[in-house]
Order: sequence, then structure tokens, then C-alpha cells
Amino acid sequence: MRIACQWLKSLLDLPTPELEALTPAAIASMLTSLGLEVEAREEFGAGVEGVIVGEVRSRRPHPQADRLTMVEIFDGAKIVPVVCGAPNVPEPGGKVAFAPVGATLPGGMAIAAREVRGARSEGMICSETELEIGADGAGILVLPQEMSAGTRLSEAVPGIVDTVLEVSVTPNRPDALGHLGVARDLAARLGCGLRTPAVAGLAGIPTIEGLVRSAAPARCGRYRCFVIEGVRVGPSPLWLRVRLHRLGLRAINNCVDITNLVLFEMGQPLHAFDRAALAEERVIVRLAGEGEEFAALDGSQRTLRASDLVIADAAAPQALAGVMGGARSMVRAQTRSILLEVAYFAPPGIRATARRVGLASDSSYRFERGTDYGIGLDRAAARALALFQEITGGICVGQGEALGELPTRPEIELRPGRVNHVLGLTVSAEEALRALRGLEVAVEVAAAGAPWRCTPPTHRPDLTREVDLIEEIMRMHGLEGLPAVATVPSSPVVERQDPLADRREALIDALCAAGLHQHVAYAFTSPEKLRPFLREGEEQTIVALQNPLRGPISVMRTSLLPGLLDALEGNAARHPHAVRLFEVGKVYAWGALREPVNDGVGAGRAPAIATIDRELPVEPEMAALALYSPRGAASEGASAAVGVMLFALRRLGYQARVVPMASASRVAYLHPGVQAAIEVWSEGAWLRVGAVGELHPDARAGRELPPQAKIVVGEIAALRLPTAGTSRARELPRFPSTSRDLSLEIPQTLAAFAVVEALVAAEQGIAAEGEDPARLRGDGVIDAVEVVEDYRGHGVPAGQRALLLRLHYRASGRSVTDDEVQRLHAAVIEAASSRLRPLAPELRVR
Repeated sequence: MRIACQWLKSLLDLPTPELEALTPAAIASMLTSLGLEVEAREEFGAGVEGVIVGEVRSRRPHPQADRLTMVEIFDGAKIVPVVCGAPNVPEPGGKVAFAPVGATLPGGMAIAAREVRGARSEGMICSETELEIGADGAGILVLPQEMSAGTRLSEAVPGIVDTVLEVSVTPNRPDALGHLGVARDLAARLGCGLRTPAVAGLAGIPTIEGLVRSAAPARCGRYRCFVIEGVRVGPSPLWLRVRLHRLGLRAINNCVDITNLVLFEMGQPLHAFDRAALAEERVIVRLAGEGEEFAALDGSQRTLRASDLVIADAAAPQALAGVMGGARSMVRAQTRSILLEVAYFAPPGIRATARRVGLASDSSYRFERGTDYGIGLDRAAARALALFQEITGGICVGQGEALGELPTRPEIELRPGRVNHVLGLTVSAEEALRALRGLEVAVEVAAAGAPWRCTPPTHRPDLTREVDLIEEIMRMHGLEGLPAVATVPSSPVVERQDPLADRREALIDALCAAGLHQHVAYAFTSPEKLRPFLREGEEQTIVALQNPLRGPISVMRTSLLPGLLDALEGNAARHPHAVRLFEVGKVYAWGALREPVNDGVGAGRAPAIATIDRELPVEPEMAALALYSPRGAASEGASAAVGVMLFALRRLGYQARVVPMASASRVAYLHPGVQAAIEVWSEGAWLRVGAVGELHPDARAGRELPPQAKIVVGEIAALRLPTAGTSRARELPRFPSTSRDLSLEIPQTLAAFAVVEALVAAEQGIAAEGEDPARLRGDGVIDAVEVVEDYRGHGVPAGQRALLLRLHYRASGRSVTDDEVQRLHAAVIEAASSRLRPLAPELRVR
């Protein structure tokens, strides 16, 4: 929610000196203390301070340029010549925004005297866009006649110089979705009143019988409408356009702008219908017919369902209630009669319709959280009618109202002593009473010590319990005032044992330690992005969303990889660097799990939720990683992914290895020649728990990723992991190792894993020399044999690849010598080559 500080301060009934002392920084701090966190602060109008109101004294065409006009401007003290290129310079006596010599505009342009086609120009007549107060850059800004020449524009138009706060409003605070609601919190904290705009009452407006009828009382609790005649549709006044522009809204016309202003001021959505476009000039609140068509204001055509609430005339729907108006009855330049809607709709229905049709508007955002159905609704109507009369000349000639089912206002008993007990600090009864009444909570105080009878206002649907009122008292007292007090539990705390959660946290820690960044994605995705990662027959297990946030994002994920690829796309579009990501989370599917479950209690046991309720989808937990190299670097290739996965599993206490993928078990979304299986040792056998490899070209099709980029992905079925043994600390090696690089030219069909196994087996078959011999050993972090690079390309024969390995040698209690390592290294190469020759006759040591 964007809050303009100048607008906010205009609603506080404070003396001028106190208002001037209330800086944007002080407001931001106070709002955050009240639970309305300010996430960002943006200042506007820097440079506009030097712009003044100028009066046109004369104008004539430039003698040397057809599109230029020579203008004489009176700046309040003297007349200065200006050359202007805009086509809409007003007649003499007209007022314009004038930047004199020495001023600096918001974009940083410094105004200086200069010659333009032989004519002297001492200043600049500005447009809205040049002053950054609007979107109209087609011509200069023409000001109202009543403004005096020489007046600073920032003083003549409120809000030109302002600070806008981005306030995070929690879903339970719909009252704070307007400047008045935020001002109410501030006023209660400051102990002052609200300065609401003066409006006339609604009681004297005559009732027009049959103007509105409700056929859906359960969905529309209150619907008021007003007939306004004599409307003149045109541009809004400058102050209104500036206020909307500061909040990021585009000015449309005075009628629509008034409804937007009231929405952001009072938090109450309004809608203006062209009454002449309504059949029989009346409206009906009803449910849509199944399959009924609706043309929305945004130009889209929607097919409605019987559960959608509409505002219809005697013939067809004219608005999707609480969501968006219709194109047929929109306000146009020729509109002279308006029917103004001010209503309260039941939040669940608005939320469901807005999600289903994929239309999110400022109105639906408020209606689905709950708007004021009482005095706040009437205030918003009166404010809008006053603005229509002031700005458009329209007069309200009649009204109608239809009532339905409204929320019941709770009556809450608040025990004054309970406040201090819950908060753990002393708040006097006077302070608590002042805080509640400042928030417009009606409080009836009985005898001393007796509970207070409290009735929340209609704009606070979140206040239903005693603790809710205590929280409001705490907010007014100041959240920063809560004391930091150590508390001792009254009974021993028994830590809940959750092996699955412990394993998940350990896996996250291990992958972070391996140098990857954790990614957290939504649990839903689009069917198109999920399809490449589905196994045969899995399309029947997809969990579809009945009410998706956005149309394409309509299914629950059965794999974590689509979300990781989305993140890679975002990174690739912003920088040229390598990316290393992982995610640990749940996937969702109907029916059987991909892998049996081991939750530390019983191997192969189905999740309890699936055995209790067969109608719910199963939720196995997975871990996935994605390494992205924009230039295909080997450091982010398959060997790097293998190293990460083995490191993570070994850190968790598993004995893990990588093996070639069997033909029958190949993963479709991995490149058939660059994939492998990850196994861990469990109960006397190797158990497959995951797969790793280069992403198949078909799986990345349609993704905005560079074609030369290398993407390697891996998955671990976290629920398939057996119960790991207790990790034991061991002493780090005290003496350094030495390494030797080995470059081999081998067939592409020979897995790197087979080469590593042959080297390790060859070393184990060589007799040791002495009591503490040099051996092929890792250090617990780095393996004894590292795969450094796997190269295929220029300089390597077709069908072959160059494999670069690094072998680490060490002794347990001393430093090794180069001579003994060289002898052992040569023997290992010779023995391993003999083992590999039957598999690769063309093997060559490079």
C-alpha cells in the first residue's frame, strides 16, 4: 500500500508546528512501531521547488521556426522572454508552470538563458512529465486561472513535493488499505483527532423506488447507489491528478478519478455506471447465469459461472461485483447521468471469482479482505458525492439501497487485569481505554474491576476476541516497548523428535556447505513446464488447482526442477555468471509415491496422511540441484554435480557412490550419454536414491536460456534415504598430501566412474612399501581420485573424450616424498590400464 505523507498529514488534527515536525522518517518509524511495516520510502518533487506559476502576457510565432512560439512570461516580478515548442500555449492571461533561469528540474536539467533560432529564451515552460507530476507530455501544463503569478507551484498544488511510503499491510487489516485508516492509527498513537473532509449528510437525498434490487442477499450485505445528474466529464483538476500519480495511478477522467481517490483515501471501492447505458436505468445484484458472457473494462470477454456475483441491469451483467466494471456501461465523454455504487460484498465470493477469472484489481483486493459496511461506507459515499458536485458539477437527485446478510458485530468482554498479564508489562487502565477509543472501539466501563464491554467498529473485522483488543492496546503502547524478559518454563520441555525434519535440515546444511545457494519456489507450476519431467503414466497423478493464483500456474509440482529452471532463467537474463542452486521441499501427486518412504521409523512405510485419508495427495520430499554455466565451463559440469551430491550424502553419514545408469532405468529428462545414478549403502546392499546428469535438450526447449550454456541437474529422493548412522568425529590429517594429474583419452561410452573404480582397485592391489607407506587417500573432504575435467571437442577424435583426473597420495604419520609417490603413481596407472583395456582397447594416457 502506497501512502503519501502530505495526504496522510492532512488527515491529522494537529497544530501546524506539530505537523511540520512530523517528518516522513518519523511517520515511517511510528507506523512500523504500530505494526504497519514501512518497507520503502520514495521522495518526489526534488527540483520542483524552483518552479513557479507564470502568466502569459503575449505570444507570437517564431520568425524562423514554424513550430516554435515566442512567449512573454510574467513571473510575479518582471516579464521574461521564453521560446516554447508546445502547441498548447494559452492566450494572454493564461497560467503555466514556469522554470526560471537557475532552476533545476527533477530529471536534473539545469535551466539557463540561451538563444533559440536567434531568439533569447530565459527559462522554460514545463509539461507534466518534465515535472514528474503526471503522464501527459504532449503539451505544456496549463494551470487554473485563479493561481497567482510568482507563487511556487509546490505551494499552490499539495503533493507535488512529497514522500511516498510503501507500507506492508497484513491481510487482517483491511482498514489500513486507505489513507484514513492509516491516519486513524497515527492519531490514536499521537492522541489527536482525525481531520476528515467536510461532507453533507445523506439523509436528505430522496429515495427512488426500484433503483436497486438484490437477488443474492447472502453475497451482498449492503448495496447503496446514487443517481448524479448534470455531470460534465473531463480532465481532473491538477491536485487530484498529482495525488493519483504519486500513488502510481494514471488519471483517466474526473468521474473515474474521483472513485479512485475515495478508494485510496477511505479504503472503500466505488464504481460509476453511465446510467443511460443501463437497461431501464436500474440495477440488480444477482448471481450470474452459467455460461453468461461479460465484457470487462479491460477489453476482455469472460464466461461466467453460476457462483459469480454480478451487478446487472434489466438485460445483462454490467459489472463483475467487487472485481471489475463492464465495458457497456463505462463512463464516456458524453455521459451526463451517473449511477454511483457504494457496496459491501461478502469476501469469500469476491476472492473466489477474482482468482477464477484471473482479474486482480484494487477493488477486489479490498473487498476480499473485508470493507466497512457501516458508517465508513456512508462516509465514502458522502465524500464521493461532494467531489462529484465540486469537480463535475453533478448533483445527486436520488438514491436506493438493498440490504442483505451483514456480519454480526461481536461484543467482547475485556478484563483490564488480563491486559498486563498477557503483555507482561504494566499498562494503566486509562492508557488502555484511550487506545481503544482512539481506534473507535466502543467501550462501556462498568464498576471498578468488572470487565469492559467492547464493540469493535465495522471497519475492523479482525477484532473478535479479548486477545485481539489486547494486541491493539499493545500496538498503541508501542511494540518496541515490550520488555526483553527471560522466562523459565513451568515444566521440563520435551523436544519433539522428528527424524524427517532433522534429515531435511542436515541435507540443506550439507548442500549449502558444498557451495550451493538455497532456492525456495512456489509449490505450484504450469503444466507446460512440468511436462518434460513427468515419467510414463505420471500425467494421471498430477494435482490440479481448482483456484490458481494465475491461470498458467495451475498444477502442483511433481518435481522441484521446473522451479529451479525458472530461477536459472531469471539469473541468466540479468548476469553472465555461473549459478549453483538447490531446493529441498515437497512434491505432490495422486496415488503411489515415486520412491518408498523411510522416515526413520519403518522402511517402506507410506506417509500417515495417505493412510488416514486416501483422498489427499501424497507429499514425498525431494532434494534437487541445478548447476548453470553460461559458457559451458567444466567446473559446472556433471562431475561437479556428482561431487556436490556425494559430498552432501557423505556429510550426512552415508557411504555413497555414483554408478552408470542402467539402460532400463534411464531418466528421460537427462541427456542419455551424460547421466548416472546415486547410491548409498543400506543393510548390506547399494540402494539407489537419486540421479544426476546433463539436462536433455528437449527438457530445456522453450526456456530463455543461452543455447551454449551447460545445465546439470540432480535429484535425491529424501524419503528413500535410510537411517544414517551417527557421524563420528575424526582427526584431520596432520601431514600434507601430494597430487598427480592423469589425462586419459577414452571412449565416450566408458563412464568416468569405471575409470575411478579401476584406479582405486589398482592401488589396493599394489603391495605396500615400509611401515607407513604412501597410499591413494582422500582427506574426508576431497576424494582420493577427483574428476577435474571431461572434455569433448576440438583435438579429440570423434567418439572419444579427454578425462582429466587428480590422484591424491598421503601417508598417515609423515610427509611423503616425490620419489615414492612417482613410483606408486606409475604402478597405479599401469595396473589400472590393464584393467580397462578390455573395456577400452583404444585407451591412451596423454
